[in-house]
Amino acid sequence: MVSAHITAIGTALPPVVEQSTLWDEHFSKLLTGSTDPAAADHMTWTVTDHGFRMTLSPHVLGKHVRHAVDALLAGHGLTVPDVRGWAVHPGGPRIIDTVEHELGLAADALEPSRHVLREHGNCSSATVVMVLDELLRTTALRPGDPVVAMAFGLGLTLYITLLRAR
Repeated sequence: MVSAHITAIGTALPPVVEQSTLWDEHFSKLLTGSTDPAAADHMTWTVTDHGFRMTLSPHVLGKHVRHAVDALLAGHGLTVPDVRGWAVHPGGPRIIDTVEHELGLAADALEPSRHVLREHGNCSSATVVMVLDELLRTTALRPGDPVVAMAFGLGLTLYITLLRAR
C-alpha cells in the first residue's frame, strides 16, 4: 500500500490510500495535481475514424509547470537539480521540449520520454508508465534517489508525482 496526498488549486483533499503493485517495489511516491479551469479548451480529445486525436497547448503547460514542480519539490527539501530521473508523459515533441525548457533540464534528461514517443507514440494514460519502465531500464538509480513523473489531463490538469527509488 502506498499513501499519497493529493492537492488541487484552492482545494486540499484528505490523504488517500491506493494499491500499487507494479511500482511499489521500485518507488515510494507522493502525488500533486493542479487544474487551470481557464485552460479547459487547451487540452482536447477527439475520436476520429483513425483513432484518438489529442492536443495539449504547450503554452499553458509552460505557464504552470515550473511553479508546480518547484512547489512539490520544495515541500520535500528538493530542487530541480536534485532530481535523478524524469518520466514526463510524451504527449508530443513540443510537450517534452516545453518541460525541458521551463525546468532548465539537460537535453538527455527526458530521453526516456523521447524514446517511448519515438518507439510507441502517445498511448494515452499508459504512456507515463511506459516511460517509468524505460527510466528503470536505462538509469542507474540508487535507493532514495528522487524521480519526478508527470502527466496531463483535461481541464488542463497537471499531475506531478515525486517518487523515491527503492
